[in-house]
Amino acid sequence: MSARSSSKGLDKRIARDQRNAEIAARAAESEFTQFRRLSTPGNRLHGLTGHDRGRIDYAYRRLLALEAIAADPFQVMVEVYTETLGDNGKLLEKEQLWYANQSSSANEVFNNGDGSVAVLAWTHPGIQLALSTDLGDFSNVRANGLRLRSVEPLAKARFDTTLPQISAVYHPGGAVRPRQATAQKSGLKAVKLDMTRDQVKAFVSRMSGLMIVTGAPGSGKTTVAFQRIRFLFDQQDQREGPGRLVPYKPELTRVFLANVNLADQARSLLSNQLDIPTFIVEGVGGFIDSYLEQAWLYKHNARPRQRKLPQLEAAARTAILGLSDHHDLGRLWEAYERQIADRLDASLTATWVGSHDGSAVRLKALAGVLARHAGSATVRHDPLRSELTMGATYSKVARAYEAAREGMPTSVRNRFDELFQQWLYWVYDPLSAVASYFGERESEAAHRMRNGTGARVNEAEILRNAISEWSDRVYGPEDRAWLAWLLRFALPQFTDSQVRFREVPSSLSPAMSDGERWTHVAIDEAQDLCVAEASLLGSLVDPDGALTVSADFRQIVSPVHGMKTAAALGVGRSLRGKGAEQIYPFARNMRQSKQIGRFLQGFHEVAFNERPTFDVNASLEDKKPQLIIAPPQDHVLRIKQIASVLRRSDVVSSIALLQINEDEQSLDKLRAELEKAGVLLAPAWASAGKGLLTTSVERIKGLEFDACIVLGLEDVETSALNFTLNRTYVALSRPSRRLALICSEYPPLLRKVDKSLFEVTQS
Repeated sequence: MSARSSSKGLDKRIARDQRNAEIAARAAESEFTQFRRLSTPGNRLHGLTGHDRGRIDYAYRRLLALEAIAADPFQVMVEVYTETLGDNGKLLEKEQLWYANQSSSANEVFNNGDGSVAVLAWTHPGIQLALSTDLGDFSNVRANGLRLRSVEPLAKARFDTTLPQISAVYHPGGAVRPRQATAQKSGLKAVKLDMTRDQVKAFVSRMSGLMIVTGAPGSGKTTVAFQRIRFLFDQQDQREGPGRLVPYKPELTRVFLANVNLADQARSLLSNQLDIPTFIVEGVGGFIDSYLEQAWLYKHNARPRQRKLPQLEAAARTAILGLSDHHDLGRLWEAYERQIADRLDASLTATWVGSHDGSAVRLKALAGVLARHAGSATVRHDPLRSELTMGATYSKVARAYEAAREGMPTSVRNRFDELFQQWLYWVYDPLSAVASYFGERESEAAHRMRNGTGARVNEAEILRNAISEWSDRVYGPEDRAWLAWLLRFALPQFTDSQVRFREVPSSLSPAMSDGERWTHVAIDEAQDLCVAEASLLGSLVDPDGALTVSADFRQIVSPVHGMKTAAALGVGRSLRGKGAEQIYPFARNMRQSKQIGRFLQGFHEVAFNERPTFDVNASLEDKKPQLIIAPPQDHVLRIKQIASVLRRSDVVSSIALLQINEDEQSLDKLRAELEKAGVLLAPAWASAGKGLLTTSVERIKGLEFDACIVLGLEDVETSALNFTLNRTYVALSRPSRRLALICSEYPPLLRKVDKSLFEVTQS
């Protein structure tokens, strides 16, 4: 093609897009004005119907879309060749012109005398595929369950502005009145129309099943996981049958944060950038506490620990359970089933057997059926195949159980239900199972405590204390997830009280809204969960729904709590289908400058003895990381100097001073010296605020800052504390622009890293 004809083609596209921007803006403003006058359904006797709520949601999304398009019509254009599955099952081939608005979650088509202008939602799969596919290449999405089957981009453009005059970059064509790029800011942010090919592949993947997003620090794992929520809301009508298609809506969606420090940023991203209500966000610990209270109705005098443990003892107690793996889940469940079988076998000695003389024969018959069931059931390690859950047991003894109840007067039946409930909670007592299983595995418990505390506790004494508390029916915060996990699979799943033992809750009730089970559960930073938490949360979603997980198992930060693989998510998982699981590794570190990214690659290879699987962000240039070697008495001065220089930088607004291994005493001492030296400090352990942030890696997991000063790198290889290398890796991956390492001596670990990747200053 000649330069002249190429220029003509570009001129035509510019004129067309300018005209379409004006048409879209006028039409959107007109429709917005008219649309606002529509009334919502009035009060009804039984409240709004599902149809009413759907109409209101659609109207709300349309209003926001029209308002956004009227203000700034679109930010991207794609000319595409598509294949779509028609209503008759045949493929429809079509050449189309699409625009998209990054603030719209509704598809709008504005008709004009000469044709129409389609401004689509940013979540539209065709838009995302076209933007991430090279011109002339072909994206096949036949396996994704969408009516859209393939996309081939023919031309595309990204607009800085469209009105009053276009500023854009066209492919083919080049830049048209380009604007200077603005420096990116640190923090969690949406990347709606700027996703990488890997991110788009994950984003438009199957609209059900498990999606695990993994990859490098700063690769957008959390962002894409959250954006998938909006995608499922907006594009669920693009799904292809057959089969059950569950609804995706806020009421049936939950986001679980393993790191509560990320809560404010997560809520801001969901609400302000993705227009998703923040009530869907829950901390894992808070949910586990609530779940346990709803599930464990009769505790047989079990009670939470009242005394506060010393910090090291609390860490050691947490490590006993918190460092377990998915094999422990199966072995614990097997031990639990043996407990259940033994106690069911003793049914004839239960108090309820003699609760009513008039029903004695039937009650003894029920006890006999329960005992026979216990003797015939096979003990398993998979809770989903269990023959001894309350639900499975009820199905075997329902006839005898209902017959015994039917013959009782109301008051007697109520008393029987109460006694039988108490007995069931003794049979299925989770605390006895936890005490028996973990109390008998002394060597494993000692090993975990040693790793979790750096061998700073008397492991045998702490295990004895734990066993003593469990024997006294006392449990601590570290036990709650495991107690909840056992009850999740022990309790009946049926929500209808007539098809289960009475006075016993459904294990799914806490995961339901208006009688419907959650259809989408998202878990962020899953590597920081213990295996019981991960398995429990993953089991709550509807079998035909979606489970979205973001995790990087190289970024475990707690020495006493976390998991090394995603295997626990497969234990008790409810999702249907053999192909229910898909893993998407993100390959580009988009957070950090090229210089920090290269340094992180070098560190990764040395620390983990494997080649890094991520690429650097070539578009962001800044200074190399700086290693400063100075005697301990000079560290305060060095920190003050670095902070002072960074404060004067145009690209740095947030600075964090990070401890690799948390040490409250040494941090308090350092803060006192910094304050004496005149350094403005934010409150201790704060992750945001005015002044220098002083905190530990554990507390800022998932956050990012413009600059970081990292302390303690020289002690990493000699530390006996669990996951110290992982915490170091996380610390080095927090800053986006500047990284300084202050050490008393040259860190042995860095002697193996390419010296061209960082600068060294010695005093």
